[in-house]
Amino acid sequence: MEPNKNWSTTLFLRINQSIGRFPLIDRLMVAAADNLVFILVLVSLLWATTYLQLQDPLLLGEYLKLMMTAFAFGIGLSWMIGWVIPNPRPIRSFPRIQQLMTPISTWKSFPSDHTIGSFTVATVTMIMGAPWSIVVLLYILAGTIAFARVYVGVHYPRDIVGGFFIGMVFSFASPALLMYITEPIYIEFMKLFV
Repeated sequence: MEPNKNWSTTLFLRINQSIGRFPLIDRLMVAAADNLVFILVLVSLLWATTYLQLQDPLLLGEYLKLMMTAFAFGIGLSWMIGWVIPNPRPIRSFPRIQQLMTPISTWKSFPSDHTIGSFTVATVTMIMGAPWSIVVLLYILAGTIAFARVYVGVHYPRDIVGGFFIGMVFSFASPALLMYITEPIYIEFMKLFV
């Protein structure tokens, strides 16, 4: 039984119909959906480990703590939503769709963890003062990853929108979350090694 078609499923099905028409685009979308996140992270880390390290080694530590804080809260909320409000992947609702890659699991679709992670990397890098050329590149890569996840058939557009908002909210909230929640945890954790 197919679910009711809303804007997200309608758009998903329209995008999914284009699979197979342009094999080169299909291959590029698979590469973007599966591997582009590594390039995004590499660009961010290269900037952080060169520029921030040269400015002040403490800034590199702050960058890493902000990134881990935003990820922990963003992915934590994503998985809580997945358990409380189950939204299976499109292949479970529409068994006849075309899927260019097979995800690890099909129980959770909303929100997209790849989108949360991609926009978290881009936004925390921006918050830490990266030049606009790097920030724009990271947002283009994040947007490409998000679109590719829909194109290859593993996410609905609503999953991308949800992932985008969660990634942005926790990235911008990460300085406050770090100060009041995760920094005290880091301090206690450090005591284990001193």
